[in-house]
Amino acid sequence: MILAYHVGQRDGLHTDLFLRKLADNVDRSNRIHVSTDGWNGYQYRVPFAMGSNIDFGMLIKRYAASQSETRYSPATIIAAEKVPMFGRPEEDKICTSHIESLNQKIRMHFRRFTRLTAAHSKSLDHHIAMQNIFFCWYTFCRKHSTIGKTPAMECGIADRKLTILEILASTN
Repeated sequence: MILAYHVGQRDGLHTDLFLRKLADNVDRSNRIHVSTDGWNGYQYRVPFAMGSNIDFGMLIKRYAASQSETRYSPATIIAAEKVPMFGRPEEDKICTSHIESLNQKIRMHFRRFTRLTAAHSKSLDHHIAMQNIFFCWYTFCRKHSTIGKTPAMECGIADRKLTILEILASTN
């Protein structure tokens, strides 16, 4: 289930906006686990936004610097360290695999996220609109093979798989 997303720069302002959206969409009376990558902007912002009832850990990856790599080739990971940041995060739960998998799905579905294509968004409004449609489809219309239903059905906020036409018609 995608609880929140945000389109913006990877900076403090947009991180705060994203984390506020996330905090508004979770029941913070229950203890939750949050994992992030090693970007230092998360270090203090996550506990501040999410409150004290969280277990927060960071997965910090170190990459090899290679002269033979080209601009668009993936970097080689030489180390990954799981760092507890706040609360009592269990080390085996500190991971970024879920978001990395989602990022791959986004790149596969959106040509506008693929490097070196002519499919880029020509306006920010269109870029945001396309992501809104995608995340709605991903949550309410796409049956996920691991759970056998849509995430919205699994979470109890929908009783059936919706069609994209139903989603688009409900926005009028």
